[in-house]
Amino acid sequence: MNFIKAKSKSKLILALLIGLAPLNAMVMPGAKAAESESFRLKPPTLPAPRPFVLPKVKTFKLDNGLEVKFLEDHRFPVVTACLGIRSGKILDQDESQGIAKLTATMLTEGTEKRTSKEIANEIDYIGGSLGASCDYDFTLISGSCLSNYTPRLMSLFQDVALHPNFPDEEMKLKKTNWLQELILQRAEPSYLLEERFRHVIFGANPYGRVSPKPSMIEKISKEDLRKFHSENYIPNNSLLLVVGDFDPNAMESTIRDSFGKDWARGEIKGSTLASTSPVNNQKIYLVNRPGSVQSSIKLGNLGIKKTDPDYFKILVMNDVLGGSAHSRLFENIRESKGYTYGAYSSSAARVHPDVFSAQSDVRTEVTAPALQEFLYELDRIRNVKVNQEELDSAKSYLAGLFQLRLETQSGLAQALLDAGLYNMPDDYLENYTKNIMAVTVDDVRKVARRVISSGKFVITVVGDAKKIQPDLEMFAPVEVYSVDGKLSTSDSHI
Repeated sequence: MNFIKAKSKSKLILALLIGLAPLNAMVMPGAKAAESESFRLKPPTLPAPRPFVLPKVKTFKLDNGLEVKFLEDHRFPVVTACLGIRSGKILDQDESQGIAKLTATMLTEGTEKRTSKEIANEIDYIGGSLGASCDYDFTLISGSCLSNYTPRLMSLFQDVALHPNFPDEEMKLKKTNWLQELILQRAEPSYLLEERFRHVIFGANPYGRVSPKPSMIEKISKEDLRKFHSENYIPNNSLLLVVGDFDPNAMESTIRDSFGKDWARGEIKGSTLASTSPVNNQKIYLVNRPGSVQSSIKLGNLGIKKTDPDYFKILVMNDVLGGSAHSRLFENIRESKGYTYGAYSSSAARVHPDVFSAQSDVRTEVTAPALQEFLYELDRIRNVKVNQEELDSAKSYLAGLFQLRLETQSGLAQALLDAGLYNMPDDYLENYTKNIMAVTVDDVRKVARRVISSGKFVITVVGDAKKIQPDLEMFAPVEVYSVDGKLSTSDSHI
């Protein structure tokens, strides 16, 4: 017994000496211990976001009109280069969709000097990456490498951007794969949902296109790609950005030699878009997918463009509503009701107005109740002021996410490129956090009333019409479509 007491006493002395436990907690473990743990009842207070100071960016323009931006970042031995061209899918004609995208995806499949395999081998050797993509407004070519191989990256970068030869065999393979993707997409509710939603909102506007028809892809020729490349990949409508560990004088010399001598300026094609009018009558567009065990729901309306003066206020409003896992839609439809794994909203912003939307995938039997909750939350944020706690949470989340993205070289490069392509002010990135944190409770309700068209939503649903159509008709008139996009002419329930 004495041995046990001595041993316990020794443990207490040792704990006190090395600071494992406070004296009061060890001697009086009851009320004192509870008091010392009281700090756990209150979550920690978030500090104010750190101000973001953008490192000095060197900007100059070549004689052919190419805008160039440098930002040195010597933290890592890596260089990232991005070429943004203000030409995208909206330049495709109605009868020849797919040319802009195929042109971009074919850039790395062969040039006048290199085969597809040689391009891939070179990228592997320099420890880098190289790719090209095309969205509605822009074409983006991006590459990276270990900084020791920067001259080789820039040589390859210039070659694929300016001198693609669109090899026949590679083009045939790309088209075959694309046609197969279209077949698979028809089996995906998310694709069918987006296709119907955009078609209703935008109509003939190019933003309403999700993918071309198979017949359009089949008839694209090499000459179509060459013509699109020569007419739209022009320096006076482009921005080249280089971020990383490089010598600025050597880089400027390389760029002037590579992109300034044999790249001639051209005529900028303005994108004339068909006008898009807001929907005046709420309607449900139901894509019938017999046997589906869940329903995909998306509702919304015409939204804003990137340069909208209320952009930051709408960002905050959207985060409170459905921008993340702490938002109202998520808490209501997932956490409280258990209808889904996630429910979100977004306010897409491009060169021209895009869409505000909210969406989720839910079990078939709760399709109507889930839609009811969406409508409830969309009305609530328009009519009832958000509380200060959820507003502060949204602002802190957005500010922190923004600064976290800028911690990586690729993230910083993307942010700079976006700001340049959208012609944002020079202080756009530095004032981003400040603009987010300045949003008030009244701002949120004001922009919610402006951007959320309550009672005039385009509501699209993909699911088993036989099971869900009767309940959906309680909300609005229902039009039923096949997965091929054909309108059903039957007046009875399917």
